[in-house]
Amino acid sequence: MESIISIDELLGNIGTPESKLRRYQACLNEFDQLNYDDPFIRQIREEATRLEQKIKESKTQNTWFKFRE
Repeated sequence: MESIISIDELLGNIGTPESKLRRYQACLNEFDQLNYDDPFIRQIREEATRLEQKIKESKTQNTWFKFRE
């Protein structure tokens, strides 16, 4: 998990919701492979779900505005 976060920080990909979601998904995949679960991991899963929804809504809104212009 540390290496995934460090690489993104070095590349400057830390700020966008998409990059944050990719980091969350990479960490969750790692925990799934280890068959590990705890309250913190469940919290990350919930945050990833909220972030996915936010990104989806954002793309939908952007599409609507493009058609309107």
